Amino acid sequence: MPPFLPLYGPTEGPLGFPMPDRQARQLDTLLKALPKSKEHAYRKAVTAKAPTELNPGERSDVSWITTESVDRMQEVVIAKGMNDSQFQANPLVTLQHAYNLPPVGKSLWRKRVKDGDLVGIKAKTQYPAKPDSWVEGDPWPPDRVLSLVQAGLLNGKSISFLPLKVHLADAKSSEKFSFPQETLVIDEWLFLEYAVCSLPMNQDALVEQVSKGALELPADFLKAMGLEGVHLKEGAGRPAT
Repeated sequence: MPPFLPLYGPTEGPLGFPMPDRQARQLDTLLKALPKSKEHAYRKAVTAKAPTELNPGERSDVSWITTESVDRMQEVVIAKGMNDSQFQANPLVTLQHAYNLPPVGKSLWRKRVKDGDLVGIKAKTQYPAKPDSWVEGDPWPPDRVLSLVQAGLLNGKSISFLPLKVHLADAKSSEKFSFPQETLVIDEWLFLEYAVCSLPMNQDALVEQVSKGALELPADFLKAMGLEGVHLKEGAGRPAT
């Protein structure tokens, strides 16, 4: 088993990341019941929207984590179809899905939001203050991440989810919702996790790397975060889909 920290859960779940035993069993049962098709395969996606609200006094942000817009894979995720039960059991937020490092935040809530023409899921992420018991001199990861978020340098959120019910947009729904025909519409989905993530200049490259489960942070970024010498790969031990 990869070097996951036990606070994320004692079990490596069927998709390759840690979770509580009960959630792992439930997810395994669900996976066995789903059709064996690429349309129902485990997904990862990055949202590049900047935080819509920063709350310095609360050490938190409220940001879009997914929107009902057609992505580069010609897919769209319907917000009202979110099933939040798995993530709600242990709503910890990582840096770049790195389960071998301490979490950088906690998700206080996730909900469907409509803002003009934009519809999607927003989440509130809290970055806890350093406790007195933390080792003196060791960097506190939430402080570093919060500073970068506030500076506008770490505005991405990366989610992972499992499609439960999907359909291809026909001519009628394409006209009604402005989706291109043959867009894969994900009507119902199991929300599994989200992470704070960095966004390179080329966002197309980022999405491609995330979809293959091989997203690495540059050495200078790790040094700035006080994480020198740590080999940090997105989704360590996670199978690509």
